[in-house]
Amino acid sequence: MLITTHLANEIVTRAMAIIHHNVNVIDHHGRIIASGERHRIGEQHDVAVEVIRTGKRITIDNAQQAARFRNVHPGINHPIMVDDRVVMVVGVSGEPGAIGRYAELAILTAELLVRQAQEMRDINWRQRLRDTLFSQYLEHGDHPAGQRAFSRLAQLGFTFHTPTVPLVVDLAIAQARICEILDTLLRQISMLENVTEVLLLGSHELLVLIRDDGGQERLLEQIRFMLDSQISQYHIGVGLRAESPNDLREAIQFARAVIAVGMKVQPQQQLYYFREMAVLCLFKVLESSYLLNFFDKIVHQLLRHDSGEVLLETLDSFIAHNAELGRTAQALGIHRNTLAYRLQQVKKQLHLDPMVFMDLIQLSVSIHCYRKHQPKQSPWIAGVS
Repeated sequence: MLITTHLANEIVTRAMAIIHHNVNVIDHHGRIIASGERHRIGEQHDVAVEVIRTGKRITIDNAQQAARFRNVHPGINHPIMVDDRVVMVVGVSGEPGAIGRYAELAILTAELLVRQAQEMRDINWRQRLRDTLFSQYLEHGDHPAGQRAFSRLAQLGFTFHTPTVPLVVDLAIAQARICEILDTLLRQISMLENVTEVLLLGSHELLVLIRDDGGQERLLEQIRFMLDSQISQYHIGVGLRAESPNDLREAIQFARAVIAVGMKVQPQQQLYYFREMAVLCLFKVLESSYLLNFFDKIVHQLLRHDSGEVLLETLDSFIAHNAELGRTAQALGIHRNTLAYRLQQVKKQLHLDPMVFMDLIQLSVSIHCYRKHQPKQSPWIAGVS
């Protein structure tokens, strides 16, 4: 176990608050890494080197004995053992007969803090292993590598509760504070009622699994409050209800997808529901599909009409206003009869009727594909273009 400077300083601070004598913490190489006498930090402690070698306590009774060694004062030097190895030495300065009882308190404090740190590291190691295995399961799914990862997750105590809803949290954290903030968020969120698992999928991505029992909105408020207290920029994607591990993999993909789309469509928001933005996510997937050219050509065919640009603008507005003739005509500043005539021209040119639901879907997809190459500020499509 590697003793950190942070832990060493905590041992010195706590021990000296109890015994009011100087305390040194020496690492497994014999170097002082924390001390109440700060000028001694970095010095090699000759007696501690011998304590590390033998694994036994060494007491220096007076100044004459101390003078035989380098950087040594009278006092008690005690090894702290982990797994039968000396991980550090705690030195308490003073006349041994007078400080004996106090030294035992300092040593006990050090042992307790080291044990606590080791337990936390074991917990963190197990948690990071769970994170890694879950990421492998997400990647491989039903393939043997994915199933092996899921089996090992079960051995580590991962339980899939049904039904469950995944929340993916995309975090914007400064690199300098990332470890501190992630540790805080993982601990706080995992303690919330109805949260079954909190997993770290990446240095800026958390996965929160919650029971789907109707209390989702209140839980989301609590999670957002915790996030707001730590960082200013984050986005949450809410996936769909999952009844099985395979459902969960898909639901997590949905949650990730809605963040990617939502950050473009509604960047001012921080919370996105896949069920509300599924169509926009579908458009996003279409951008890399072989069907892209097919839909793109539909608009180009419309533009071959003498009034192609006007018809395209009209159709764009018609879609943006939920295919409502009155609102569309008002937005364009034209008579309803003029609007109806233009829509008839679209039908004549493309053999797709904007007044027929399935045809309107094709026209909507076509405009989206066209806007990928010819962008225009349109409230229903600009964000994913």
